[in-house]
Amino acid sequence: MLSMQRKRRVEGSMDEESALKFFIKLVYERSRINLNENKYQLIKARIGKRMLKLGFERIEDYATWLQKNGDESEIENVINVLTTNYTLFLREEDHFKFLVNEALPKFAQKKERVFNIWSAACATGEEPYSLVFYLNEYYPISAGWSWHILASDISTKALATASRGIYPEEKVESLPQNWLRKYFQKGFGPAEGYYRVKPEWLNRVEFRQINLIENLRVQQVFHVIFCRNVMIYFDRDTQVHVVNQLLEKLCDGGYFIVGHAESLTGFITGLKCIKPSIYCKE
Repeated sequence: MLSMQRKRRVEGSMDEESALKFFIKLVYERSRINLNENKYQLIKARIGKRMLKLGFERIEDYATWLQKNGDESEIENVINVLTTNYTLFLREEDHFKFLVNEALPKFAQKKERVFNIWSAACATGEEPYSLVFYLNEYYPISAGWSWHILASDISTKALATASRGIYPEEKVESLPQNWLRKYFQKGFGPAEGYYRVKPEWLNRVEFRQINLIENLRVQQVFHVIFCRNVMIYFDRDTQVHVVNQLLEKLCDGGYFIVGHAESLTGFITGLKCIKPSIYCKE
């Protein structure tokens, strides 16, 4: 006979709407990501599994318990599940083509052979690995080029996935077949249906947990910074703060790239828009 797990209830729980607003406020305070009331269903869906694992059936009990308990490790779990964005390999591919066909040739003309690139909201790693693939195709190490890719995210859970470099088949379907063979190991047996980035390419990326609203603990200066599809979650003041911090790490004449649905025009100084979503530091 199956035993039934007793669901946890918290005395004096807040109501559901207050619970949802609690999570919105928590995420904003920690990350400045602005989840509004339109994200209620997203919030409930994303933290549902975490609630069940802890024995909570109602979001109001989970929120009240978290508010009273203040457990930092559990708060980190909440931030992880609510701030990880869906992405895929070669998303908005024109940005990668711009990188290898226009951005880096400008620096190569100045006899530079080492390129620094930052994927500043890398989620589960598809963007930085896409950078590796493109760079190796156009600026291979074997031809005397060198490049360093820093990939960062606020979510430790997303970074763990990224650093493992293991993806289900549907995630890699957008890649050319010859790239799939060149850059991935195909899983067999228990790992069938999964692909793993080969170690020699996995090691070309440095993954770090970085919160973009805090002081950036980054020493390098970069030729190109990708900060795509994250600005849409920030309010205007946070956008200005984040971009200005990142610009301090961008070399003169370097490129700052945001998502297709984002724009920095009109409220950021020191950047010239050269194409939609692509800016050059003046």
